[in-house]
Amino acid sequence: MKFLQKTVFLFLSVLLILVAHIFIINFFSYPYNHLNTVFGLLLFFLTIKPSRQIIWLAIILSYFLELLSGIPFGIGQASLIISLLTINWFQLNILTNRSAYIIFISAIIGMVFYRALFFSFLVIYNYFGNNPLLPGKEVFFDIAWEILFSSLEVFILYLVYSKFIRTFRKNFRISY
Repeated sequence: MKFLQKTVFLFLSVLLILVAHIFIINFFSYPYNHLNTVFGLLLFFLTIKPSRQIIWLAIILSYFLELLSGIPFGIGQASLIISLLTINWFQLNILTNRSAYIIFISAIIGMVFYRALFFSFLVIYNYFGNNPLLPGKEVFFDIAWEILFSSLEVFILYLVYSKFIRTFRKNFRISY
């Protein structure tokens, strides 16, 4: 029964995160639609509870995102998984303080690393495929908006979690 509960919870988590990501991309206006909900939520979950389950959730989510994207298969998934594993190691070994500004800094570092890996994999793919990749300056502005909004997403989620959710849990435990 516990396995069934975990499976249903995983399926609902994947579905809700994908629907939120697609909704934000399609219905928000220009700078706000660059919010990377998937990376932000996965980084938030990895920050509050580093575990293998979050990495498995990332693998499943990135697989479905690859099915919905127009980029070559595997580039987004590889960059997402590598960047999440790297930022997880970074948070566990270097930025061990879980204050809000450290989480904001780690989110910025994670998004920059994610986009750098993504762009590097895309350049390598296009080099071997004899397709020249000439990004314009608007691509870098879009990446800057994505880094800013996704880092703010993780920061705000962590503030809400640390100020309200943890407080409610402590008060609930004390009352019994």
